[in-house]
Amino acid sequence: MDLRPIVLLLGDAYRCDLALWERDRAIREADPSRERIVLFADETSPGSLDLDLQSSPLFFLGRHFVVRGLEKVRKPKPWAELVGRDVPSGTYVTFVAADLPAGHAVRKAAEAQDAVFSLPAPPARTAAGAVREVFARAGLDLPAASAAEVVSRTGGDLLAASREAEKLRAFTGGERLTAAAVNALVFSAAEPTAYPFYDRLGERDLAGALDALVELRDDPGRLLGGALRHIVRLAMLRVLLEAKAPSEDQSEAIGAPPWLVRRLVPQAKRFSTEELAAVLDLGVTLDAEIKTGGRRAPDALLALLLAATRRPSAAARG
Repeated sequence: MDLRPIVLLLGDAYRCDLALWERDRAIREADPSRERIVLFADETSPGSLDLDLQSSPLFFLGRHFVVRGLEKVRKPKPWAELVGRDVPSGTYVTFVAADLPAGHAVRKAAEAQDAVFSLPAPPARTAAGAVREVFARAGLDLPAASAAEVVSRTGGDLLAASREAEKLRAFTGGERLTAAAVNALVFSAAEPTAYPFYDRLGERDLAGALDALVELRDDPGRLLGGALRHIVRLAMLRVLLEAKAPSEDQSEAIGAPPWLVRRLVPQAKRFSTEELAAVLDLGVTLDAEIKTGGRRAPDALLALLLAATRRPSAAARG
């Protein structure tokens, strides 16, 4: 990163910290005596920072001010004025923000100075590769098969992934990282959702569905309703596949984005139309029994799960 006096780092926390570390290293290489001062925008007034910027340090030749949390300030205009201010030679300022909208005063001021470094979080399709890069930076070769698991457990948060990498590096002591170690030690920071359960249900994977169900704390009646909606989508998709409908029509018909349709197609192919109709018929009956007090919701959910995950018939194959 270049050594312009004032910059704004915008985006993913891990990538911003990495860019900040590189900028600070470059500043210290230019002059090891420089002082680093870390401030938080919601705890600091722009007026006092302006006075500090214009004053001369007593014991250091220069200073590097790091101002975090700029997205939290309620009155951004005074901060925007600081971005365009001239600072003494040897003084550097790095503003860090998680996100600022396009019209935000500070962002506009930094863009006018060509001083914005946008560092967004990786999209979902590249999150596994980004996590492997984080582990590589920590000196660990994360098995490709484990990258998706780390993404799932950290919610794709690269900063959380970097902390897990440091923990695993301490655990392995420099030895080869195994999938077993990842599964045993990576902490699940993301709130569990029902979607893995629905996917295992659609894949007719009884063991996997039960494992996913153990992680959930949701109401069984609500899970049954969600499972029925998932089966309805698969039934509609199965009919569309048999009719050889184009993928665009499939997406529009079931009201799902193309990436989700691509994920659901293999699930729909595991059932015949008749099997899906039978599961739906059972689900409607079970739902009615719950509402009339004839069956407990956990029992109804288990009955639907067992029916949906029975061995596929020959008609469903292919």
